Amino acid sequence: MEFLYYLCLAPLENCMRVVLEQAHALTGSWGFSLILLSGAVNIALIPVYHLAETWQEAERAAQSAMAGKLDELRAAYRGRERYMFIKTLYRQHGYTPLLALRTSAGLFIQIPFFFAAFHLLNHAPELAGVSFAGVHDLSRPDGLFVLGGFSLNLLPVVMTCANVLSSAVYTSRLSRRERIQLWLL
Repeated sequence: MEFLYYLCLAPLENCMRVVLEQAHALTGSWGFSLILLSGAVNIALIPVYHLAETWQEAERAAQSAMAGKLDELRAAYRGRERYMFIKTLYRQHGYTPLLALRTSAGLFIQIPFFFAAFHLLNHAPELAGVSFAGVHDLSRPDGLFVLGGFSLNLLPVVMTCANVLSSAVYTSRLSRRERIQLWLL
């Protein structure tokens, strides 16, 4: 595991540390530096988002081109015969169901960035004791609401709500199947 960390995550983490430190030198605030780091990572991932969107469009086009014939085959045949006809249709269109997995590539490529950011922020002593926008210590869970002996961290809830809202806006033009797939992811 340590080898994978040094091979995949450490370079990302080091780049993020440089951006975080440069942002702090620019703003003088660790809170704003974290916001700028988040923006920089998202900007760096724009080509990945674009590539993933291109792959999704290709997947939609292939599915659309085969949809009528697939419906006919599924209605007319059963079992092995249906399988063979569908396999032939896929071959004719240069399609394999495994290509559908590449539409999730945008999400999977982001995962190392999430791990690197988590590791960086979890091991950033400069954030200890620093407060920002109502959060008393950026190195600790926010604990903005305490109910009895249970602490509720508001920031992950806000982040989840923002992602759900973003997904609702983004998926409005997608098919029902694609919306469900995205919501599950």
